[in-house]
Amino acid sequence: MFDSTIQNRRDSWIKQWPNVFLLGIFFSLTIVVNSSAELSSDELIQILKEKGVVTDEDIKRAKELRKEKEILIEEEKEFRVKAARRPKSVNFKGRVQARFTSIENGDLNEATSQNAFDQSEFEGFVIRRVRLQWFGEVVDQWKYHVQISADGDHNADKVDRVEPDYELRKDEVGVKLQDAYFTYEMDPYFNVTVGQFKSRFSPSYLTAGPVLPLCERPIVIDKLARKREIGISIESAKKGQLDGRGLGARIHDNPIFYAVGFYNGNGLNHLRNDNDNFMATAMIVVRPSPHVNFGLSYAYDHTGYDYETTVLGDAKVDANGNYVFDVEDGAVGKRLNIWDVNSALDVGPVHFQIEYIQQHGHGFDRAYGYGIQGQIDLTDTFQLTARYDEFDPNVDADNSFDSRWYTLGCNWFLHGQNIKWQLNYTFREEMHGNDVDNDVLITHFQVLF
Repeated sequence: MFDSTIQNRRDSWIKQWPNVFLLGIFFSLTIVVNSSAELSSDELIQILKEKGVVTDEDIKRAKELRKEKEILIEEEKEFRVKAARRPKSVNFKGRVQARFTSIENGDLNEATSQNAFDQSEFEGFVIRRVRLQWFGEVVDQWKYHVQISADGDHNADKVDRVEPDYELRKDEVGVKLQDAYFTYEMDPYFNVTVGQFKSRFSPSYLTAGPVLPLCERPIVIDKLARKREIGISIESAKKGQLDGRGLGARIHDNPIFYAVGFYNGNGLNHLRNDNDNFMATAMIVVRPSPHVNFGLSYAYDHTGYDYETTVLGDAKVDANGNYVFDVEDGAVGKRLNIWDVNSALDVGPVHFQIEYIQQHGHGFDRAYGYGIQGQIDLTDTFQLTARYDEFDPNVDADNSFDSRWYTLGCNWFLHGQNIKWQLNYTFREEMHGNDVDNDVLITHFQVLF
């Protein structure tokens, strides 16, 4: 109805075009005469009237038409603003990654492995990642995001429950809810996110999966970084990636990104907070120039009664099949302090980043790890990549779990990130203890839709 009202007024105004034309002549003459003879508007009108060019009625009607035009323009602007605030349609996108893995099958129980797919039973072809996302804007400033995954097998039966990393690995396979949150964008430097989402701790983990230049993230991210959690985060807006990990991806170029989060701290897809404790995180990334940034993050966490583990931790499977921690010093679970220091450099076709994470706390031996990663864009469609990973789950124990990995790879962008082929080969060395034959070749093909 508002559209028809505007249209009727526009039609009425068009019918008066002779008067509008006359009005144009009038104001044009005003400009010319004023500039040459410095006449006032009243004096000019009097001259035109004396010469019989215009009448009082012409002048009155021309001014009325001009006023109506100004009103019409303002009403059209208001209509466009209101239309923009209407609820928007649902957006959908997805990702499929088909992978082939070849791994040397030494005694893998005596060496660090990265995730559920880094096991001999996953040698061969596998669907590494399937992601389906629904997202959009409800009204102005209110956005939502829902993502589900179906990775590897349809369930976690292939993952051995007695392995120390069982809980970490089982979260990586099967059909799962990955994200379910909404964001209120109050201000570029004050946004509120609530629900289940990636905890604001590691820039590498916050890098979108489809634009990763290597098939997997640094090992320390998978082992020590805080991941998806249920909670709330107050943060600045993040438009794009915090570094140049993805070819063609937009870089978050604001001078500062910060986030303060409060979470259950017991991982994703858990109905309740199982230990009545919470996890808190604080993160800041500063970009002093367009080409470099520096970041620092901290997390305080308290492991729960069950459903949780840590890398090579002491949790056990009890008689009821629950994964539990022992009671020590009158406390069930253990308190953790986790620090993350990171930096990234992006100059033309060269991209470089480093991220260091250290974990320690009550009942825990100190663990640390870092990844130094770089890539160079040889062409718009081909990229070379490399990374050095170091990880030690317990600095007080020198054994074959202390790892150094060297990864070389390349990316072929057949249609940008939408169709991408990746090839990685990782030389895995054990810093202490016996060497293990566990080098791995990974290649996968990605399609975004």
